[in-house]
Amino acid sequence: MLALMRPAASPRALANQRLLGRLRRAASRAALSNPRYAGLHPAPPTITDNGATNPAVTAATAYPCNATTRGVWHVIGGRYGSGGRISAGVQDAVPTDINTYARWEVMVDSRYFTARVGPTTVPYRFLIDGRYVSLVGTVTGTTTGNTDQYLTLDFGSRAVRRIVVEAMRTGRLNGGFVEDGAALWPADQTEAPHAVFLGDSYVFGSGPDITADGVAVQMADRLGLSLQASGSGGTGWNQSATSVYRFDQRIANGDLALGYQAPEVIFLHASVNDAYAGQNAATLQANALSGLRSARAQFPGVPIVVFGCIAAPNRMAATITTAEAAVSAAVAALGDPLCRFVPVDGDPGGRWVTGLGSELRFTAPLNAATSATLATAWPAGTSAASYTILFSDGSSRVASLTQGSTAVTWSGAVTAGATAMIRQTEGNARFTMSGDWIHPSNYGAAYLGERYARSALAALEAMLG
Repeated sequence: MLALMRPAASPRALANQRLLGRLRRAASRAALSNPRYAGLHPAPPTITDNGATNPAVTAATAYPCNATTRGVWHVIGGRYGSGGRISAGVQDAVPTDINTYARWEVMVDSRYFTARVGPTTVPYRFLIDGRYVSLVGTVTGTTTGNTDQYLTLDFGSRAVRRIVVEAMRTGRLNGGFVEDGAALWPADQTEAPHAVFLGDSYVFGSGPDITADGVAVQMADRLGLSLQASGSGGTGWNQSATSVYRFDQRIANGDLALGYQAPEVIFLHASVNDAYAGQNAATLQANALSGLRSARAQFPGVPIVVFGCIAAPNRMAATITTAEAAVSAAVAALGDPLCRFVPVDGDPGGRWVTGLGSELRFTAPLNAATSATLATAWPAGTSAASYTILFSDGSSRVASLTQGSTAVTWSGAVTAGATAMIRQTEGNARFTMSGDWIHPSNYGAAYLGERYARSALAALEAMLG
């Protein structure tokens, strides 16, 4: 009998299978436990702000991390830039954009751990063995200047732990310290897939109270990815804020490659900033296609996932459709088997964000109130009949609101909390969108991060399997 010989798999096919295996394992681990599901650490350390003085108990054993050396630290989310700060990797004409978030990960065998951080008004958060110590985080007592500050974690007893220091915006880490006889060493990263997500303010983390809880990071945590979230607010494929580049220009300038690790997966998206009246769909498509070609030329063989457009309530449905369709057409024109478009507003299973509405925040809880002051000015149209407030006590009232004003009134006294929802038309927007009617709320970022994660994994399976 003649033996039947099957052709050997190509090197590219083998590489795809290896990457898919790592992505599957990372997603499986994240499905069992990730910072978004795991809850707070059950035995949190005591955190002491020592100001500009490194306490004697940890002063002897230093493990630096800075622009010169990362030492034992695994750094994701950006890279060191001017003043020791972490840059988001946004190349533009105003080089002041600071990162969405950065994480420094290390293994520790100690009772004490001191982080040497920069002064900032933005909180630092710590993760111990995959769990946050606090969702609110710790703000240094000194918030201005350039003198480093020292935050000490006391666990009460010595043990081996995996510690992550998380910073946002203007935060930085210049290293860590442990007591005499203790040690830090690198965390195993052989299985961690590295990715980059280039986009607008959604990727930057705008909307949630803390940018590290933004859509992109939420997605990455649910997939088990080490992610550089490179977001630039107000930009898109055919829209740019003052003095900053479009997506395609940023890609051409090298923004996909500014993290410490080369991306193994690239994420892009259709931007709500491109969903405006008078948008030139042909130009939008051409720019997106140019950006995709540039990404492919820089990273041959790296899978690219392109998400559709979120239907922010302050955009017309037709403009959302145009923005998503143009970017979808660009992906189709690219004709690359390792580039996949994921519809969002045009998802056959249903639009991800529906209706018109958002969360609503007052400056204080309500006590038998028929009026209140909004925490931020009302962004939508003026009306005394179109909007219904759903208060935290379960009651609802038709509200009178004026665009640009913080005043709101209604008939019938209400006693309720300082957070409510407002609805113009029914849908999930009142849960998923923040009070500016364009960015996701805290809940919305988690919801969209979950939708991104599940659809991204399906797209990667289809491309690499």
